[in-house]
Amino acid sequence: MNKKSILAALLGAIVLALAVWGFLAGQKERATEAQRETPVKAPSRVSQVQDLTAVTLDAADQKQSGIVVVTPQSMAHRPMLQTFGTVLDVADLIALRNADVAAQAQADKADAALQASHAEYQRLQSLHRDERNISDKALQAAAAVWHADQAASRAAQAALTAAQQTASQQWGDVLAKAAAANTSLFTRLATRQQVLVQVVLPAVTALAPPVQARVQTVNGDFHAATLISPAPRTDPRLQGLSFFYAVSAEGLLPGMAITAYLPSGTVVQGTMIPGSAVVWWQGRSWVYSRNQPDRFVRHALPVDNPVDGGWFVAQGFARGEPIVATGAQLLLSEEQRSRIAVGEDGDKQ
Repeated sequence: MNKKSILAALLGAIVLALAVWGFLAGQKERATEAQRETPVKAPSRVSQVQDLTAVTLDAADQKQSGIVVVTPQSMAHRPMLQTFGTVLDVADLIALRNADVAAQAQADKADAALQASHAEYQRLQSLHRDERNISDKALQAAAAVWHADQAASRAAQAALTAAQQTASQQWGDVLAKAAAANTSLFTRLATRQQVLVQVVLPAVTALAPPVQARVQTVNGDFHAATLISPAPRTDPRLQGLSFFYAVSAEGLLPGMAITAYLPSGTVVQGTMIPGSAVVWWQGRSWVYSRNQPDRFVRHALPVDNPVDGGWFVAQGFARGEPIVATGAQLLLSEEQRSRIAVGEDGDKQ
């Protein structure tokens, strides 16, 4: 083999070696780039703790998220019976008062006329006996007027009684008398300082209506309710005994449905959960407690015992375990975000 052939072969070998090196280097570079682009799988912050869902956040994340915990207050509380009711329109009660006032005025007028005609008849009768100073005809005319006024008085009194009985049949004796006497209770209802709420007790309940109760409006606000009287009628949709309560008119309009909470049973010890700690998800209420410095556990919260500033629970929370008062919604969002991330990773696999 001459020098020329040897040189060509050597150059070919060099070119082949460079090509192979370039290919291998490119493969390595692509593998490195792919590795760099692969997202780092962060560990899930969601776990299960004794069948409860927990979210883990370190101190820095807690501070950044504005998580604030408080120690729940121990308190004594009477259990509440939850029932329902309706805000009533008192226009009919006002109309019945107007009818009562008119009937009373008519009765007073008829009574005054009766007293006048009776006095006139007695005067003429005395004159008639005194040597017949007046004629029989004049005395008879006076008697006729007197008897007519008696009939008018009886009719006016019957109309007044009917108006009062109608009011009692529709609204009960307490409200009927309040309207007739124009008491402060009636004035507050008529001027919408207060509204009249009809609360229906469940048919199977033997509970006597408490003097004080709580009413929850459609937007979640609570108002104190004061018992007025038993109602002479019930809501056909809710079979059971009905009772009238007076409630502040704020946020309430006639026809609105309300939820009522009536104290029942004996006093029990428990915990007050602040209202700011409650989050709503899937139609239920939840609260987060911190059972470790970096771990928050989600609990279902029964909301059948409202108290001032929050909710009363008799059990379900460890004594002294801090409650997330601010930031519970952020924890719920973090929980949902972690679940979505885990779901996406599962789809990729």
